[in-house]
Amino acid sequence: MGKWLHAASLLPFLMVPALLSGVGLPVNTLLAQAPSGAITGRVVDAHGAVVPGATVTIRNTDVSSARTAITAPDGTFRVGGLISGAYTVEAKGSGLASRRPARLTVTVGSSTEISVRLDPPTVKQSATVNARAGNVEGNTVAPPSNTAEASVGIFLPGLTVTYLPNRDRDFTQFTDQTATAEDDPDGTGVVIAGQRSKAVAVILDGTRFNDPLLGGRRGAEDSGLFLPLSAIREFQIVESGVDASVGETGAGLINVLTKAGANRARGDAFYTGRPSPFTSADAFGHSLDNLQNAFGFGYGSPIQRNRSFYFISAEQDFVHAPYYTAFAPQAAGTNVPAALTSQQGEIVEHQSPTSLFGRIDFALSPANTLNAELAYLREHRTNAGDGLTRTLNAPGLAANISGQSLTSRLGLTTVVNARSFNAATLAWSSDHRDRTPNSSAPEQFINGFGAIGGDAGGQHLFTSRQLQVSDDFTLTRGHNEIVFGTRFATDPAYDQQEENLNGRFDYNSLQAFLNNQPRRFQQTFATSNVRYQATVNELAFYGNARTELRPNLFLTAGIRWSGQWNPQLAQPNVALSATQHMYADLTQWQPRVGLAWNVDKNTVVRVSSGLYTAPTPATFFHRVFEDNGLHTITADSYFDPTLLTLTGANTAAPHALGAAPAGLSTPDALVVGIAPGFRNPRSLDSAISVDRRVSAKLELTAGYVHTSTWRLERALDENLAQPTITSSGTPLFPTARPIAGVGRQLVEQSTAHSSYNGGYLNVNAPLSRRTTILANYTLSRTRDDDDSNGPYSPVTAVNPFNLAAERAFAAFDQRNTLDINAIFNLPVGFKLDPFFVAHSGLPYTPIVGFDTENDANDWNARAVINGQMQPRNIDRQPAFANLDLRIVKDFTLKGEGHHLDLFMDVFNLTGASNLRFGNDGVSLFGNAANPVFSAGNPLFAPGVTQLGGPREIQFTVRLVGF
Repeated sequence: MGKWLHAASLLPFLMVPALLSGVGLPVNTLLAQAPSGAITGRVVDAHGAVVPGATVTIRNTDVSSARTAITAPDGTFRVGGLISGAYTVEAKGSGLASRRPARLTVTVGSSTEISVRLDPPTVKQSATVNARAGNVEGNTVAPPSNTAEASVGIFLPGLTVTYLPNRDRDFTQFTDQTATAEDDPDGTGVVIAGQRSKAVAVILDGTRFNDPLLGGRRGAEDSGLFLPLSAIREFQIVESGVDASVGETGAGLINVLTKAGANRARGDAFYTGRPSPFTSADAFGHSLDNLQNAFGFGYGSPIQRNRSFYFISAEQDFVHAPYYTAFAPQAAGTNVPAALTSQQGEIVEHQSPTSLFGRIDFALSPANTLNAELAYLREHRTNAGDGLTRTLNAPGLAANISGQSLTSRLGLTTVVNARSFNAATLAWSSDHRDRTPNSSAPEQFINGFGAIGGDAGGQHLFTSRQLQVSDDFTLTRGHNEIVFGTRFATDPAYDQQEENLNGRFDYNSLQAFLNNQPRRFQQTFATSNVRYQATVNELAFYGNARTELRPNLFLTAGIRWSGQWNPQLAQPNVALSATQHMYADLTQWQPRVGLAWNVDKNTVVRVSSGLYTAPTPATFFHRVFEDNGLHTITADSYFDPTLLTLTGANTAAPHALGAAPAGLSTPDALVVGIAPGFRNPRSLDSAISVDRRVSAKLELTAGYVHTSTWRLERALDENLAQPTITSSGTPLFPTARPIAGVGRQLVEQSTAHSSYNGGYLNVNAPLSRRTTILANYTLSRTRDDDDSNGPYSPVTAVNPFNLAAERAFAAFDQRNTLDINAIFNLPVGFKLDPFFVAHSGLPYTPIVGFDTENDANDWNARAVINGQMQPRNIDRQPAFANLDLRIVKDFTLKGEGHHLDLFMDVFNLTGASNLRFGNDGVSLFGNAANPVFSAGNPLFAPGVTQLGGPREIQFTVRLVGF
């Protein structure tokens, strides 16, 4: 049977050619080492001489599995692919034997070092372990600094995940505690080393966890919960030096590991309540009906001792996440009619996600381990907003969101012999969402005031699926390791959304609205099926080696090739060259190298550099498929002024049209294409750091990271003629367009560029097994020449003929950042766990809010201040600060390992207002004829589920048994 299982473990290698021939084209890559750790070391005799050929046995005490290794001529050994958990190490050879095994813990992505001394059988063995003690109530603690690895990052153990305060039970909130990492301005992702959040790789148990349709982490735009928090064992954020086994990233990696069953039963159950009276008013003085009730459990146990194990977890949340409609303030004496003021008030977003997770681990034989996982999420939200505590939109623009996600994974690990093992994985995922606005009435956007009516975009319906097959084969000898791997993925998806399906009226000011004088009307009419339905395929091969060049100097080097095959248009528009063909990207070569130099036993210098590529989300292709001028009619009064008459725009009851009117001069007011040179983004990431272990209870790390990224996505209007430039610097484009009958021709291009330079200082103080302090300070600068984060993002370039003028600070240029978290164990069972984040303000751009350049773009016209057009991202928003605090009382119960925890969390303890601009990072200024009273003032603040939101107090009861 073992031979058959060994053959099965190599199945993915054999499957790839068949898949290529059957599917036609393939996909990108991911990672081999991510879900596991390693133990490295050296075996010596009583005199310090190395012992070659010794047999080293490493046992996982959680599940009683064992691995062996043979020491190299220099006495070294390395055993990789170890699951996270508690281990013992013992050795024998040359007539010497050990009687007392060393005990240590392996964590995700770690490499624990040990020196084993063998003595004659009558003398007990001694061992020196560079590791930290094992588990605390079944949770891992942080590993020591990895002295042989060039990568730099932070490890967040189960102890941190369990005991730090967490506002929305989303473990990714803790990524704020990483140097060079920050939240995306819209709160839907994590920016690492200046990379757009959609370019950061997320790995769950060694399998990619990114959304191939929308990009970024799966479920990033949901309410927070995707996996039960009780199912998360630990996770790691790598900011630089990611090796060649990891793909689909601009340089950063979030690596997550779930809990598994063991011979010893472990479990916990919790209830969390957040009473409404304990929530403060928001930053604008509005009282909020904030409420949360959440409950769940996690439990793992053996099915058959030493052979099979299971772990299950479930969580149900019921959340009231209120926000407030308050239109922008107007100048003194402005009469706002009751028909508008009556639309202001509290809107309560109801969230009720259900999350389930289960995994089974089988020891099929001494050499083969099978792992099966299944996760399910039911997402349901009503009155969904944008995560801020204030909105300028009337209730009709809120939406109902429903859907479900399924994640399944099957993994087989085969130990071929003492020096090699193989890991094969098959995974399937599916995410379905339906976003439907509260009202299908046309949207009425009033510049400098707000929006009323319904959501112009209408329903957004999508399903994103992915099938992944990967295989990694690892060879070890002494400290040296080489990994060869491949990954194939096929990503079928459908996506249905269009701009302005319900119609949209734009007004230059509140007075223009009151006078029934809209500036513009737009509406899209579907003339055939506008549902994008296609498949992207990805393939990758890679090799990565780790070797000891000489004592205390370690090299990591590898190369990765990735290819992305994009779908071809079934109906290209032959009249427009930019809408006829989709382009594959088959030149993604990514060499990477890193060095780790142990200057002395307490100091490690790490240097790394490499090329990285991030995938292009399929939603970019959706627009080229469906918005190429063949499936829709896009009507725009900018090109056809008679639309204002047809819609009754100048009456008190403007309305959308039921069908496209005949005789439009420009039936294609907007078409979307793709440039011939479109390719995936490329990044060069280089870093250097110095780790210094000052004492057993204090470690310092200082480092510098540089990342340069090119071929970033952006859209430019290619149906414009050269402009003239006014004295203020504003471009004015000719009214006549080069392509007659077409308005804006937005062409998706990969021509944007960004750069990141950041220095950081990290302080890690593990005062004891249960008390630790971690602090990071980062000083950085991020610059780019485009703010786009998706195909529906506003086109922000003022003049497509002068893109050099767009170079400025990036929207997420967070100059100074300080993060501190700690877990303090106090007498009589108390814990005090603070979580602090502060950073300087993000940039924002002053814009007019309507077209002043004759380019039919309402969102790129820059405000003119003191006679000059303002550059992009020229001004700064207010600074941000947030202190959360968890107070824990632990009661010991009858039975070994049983205890009761009572938590009290106080979020935003200091009540910081954290005022900010909107998610798009702009402020509306208007122009001289239509000034905006609130120009330059922050009108928003984080919502009740966001870091830095209103002060809240919640209580948790947690029962633990292990």
